[in-house]
Amino acid sequence: MKIYNKKGLILGIILAALGVFILISKIVLPEKFLPEQIKEIAIAVLAILMGISGFIRAFSKQLTKEDQIEDSDERNRLLTLKTKSLTLKILYGCLAVSAIGSGAAYKLTANTTWIPVLTVSAILIGFLLLVELFVSIYYERRT
Repeated sequence: MKIYNKKGLILGIILAALGVFILISKIVLPEKFLPEQIKEIAIAVLAILMGISGFIRAFSKQLTKEDQIEDSDERNRLLTLKTKSLTLKILYGCLAVSAIGSGAAYKLTANTTWIPVLTVSAILIGFLLLVELFVSIYYERRT
């Protein structure tokens, strides 16, 4: 058998193995809270099915070609770019609100428990700005 989609094969194997691991762990070590156990078993079964699907699609020439066409579709790429852009904007906003809110809460209450929240928020904002700068420089050099 020839493998047409190595990435799909690896992803399928990983998903199936993860699903089997979760399923076995939930059977061997059951939770006391039944709805939680049912939810995790359902997730495990879903992961196994997705893994088997990816595994089967990796060996089919026609299905691999369909996957490649869908991956290279401009509408899907545009949707992915817009989704990631909006996600990053929302993350910036949440971190800014967290940093400003925790800074204001520390000033108002003088409670030192707000300092770690402020520090982590500020570090993450700085990290995101650095990543954005490096990515911008990378794409400026490529074009």
